[in-house]
Amino acid sequence: MNRPQLQPLRIPGGWRVDVHVLQELDPSPETIDWFYGAILFSAIHRQLGFELHVHWEAEGDPAGSYVLQRYMLQFEKNGERAIAGYLVDEQRIAERSRLVERMESYMRLSKWV
Repeated sequence: MNRPQLQPLRIPGGWRVDVHVLQELDPSPETIDWFYGAILFSAIHRQLGFELHVHWEAEGDPAGSYVLQRYMLQFEKNGERAIAGYLVDEQRIAERSRLVERMESYMRLSKWV
């Protein structure tokens, strides 16, 4: 199988994408190898203190689901390092189209809690 394309995403300004290996591909026994790895997508909005993570569970299982996690972070005053953080919520989403809709909608928000 040829390398699939990355999933296109509409990412508003202020977000820094650290990991983006989310493929424009649905899981199946033939494609599940593209869903291995701890993180498929990770982005931070430092000014707002938001972080998004996406991974696939159960790893290696085409019947699994995407796991979308939202975090709130607190950064050092003049540094890059996060000094505190907590999980806001975790959602299991089976369909890639719904995952993308949810990710893009969260990245447009200015408040999560």
